[in-house]
Amino acid sequence: MSEWRVKKGNTSVQEILIKDRDGNNVANLAVATHIKFQVKETKTVAATKIEKTKEVGGGIAVDTPSEGYLQITLEPTDTNLPPRKYYMGLEIKWSDTVLYEVTMMADGKETEVFEIEQDIMLPVAP
Repeated sequence: MSEWRVKKGNTSVQEILIKDRDGNNVANLAVATHIKFQVKETKTVAATKIEKTKEVGGGIAVDTPSEGYLQITLEPTDTNLPPRKYYMGLEIKWSDTVLYEVTMMADGKETEVFEIEQDIMLPVAP
């Protein structure tokens, strides 16, 4: 199984193509009322380690680089977690009755694994 891997304390940007059940790019991401990406220690724990949203400055850009894509940006403060495997999820809501937890893809394969790897370099002093 593939996974989204990030070096501890590094920036990471992922472009995620969102497709419908027929395999077509989702064309109405811009009108979604809520988009949320989360990383957790386990699938069942309520506390999140990383959370990004569609809101302005929330870390998720819609229809970037083109229609049907989400661009999720993680900052060094997001990825400054103990090196290990975590679980990630992505939820898109269009209305109270239209809500989907989206299957994530990495390297063309379905995954829910998010891994922080130890960075070899020492942090640069400000």
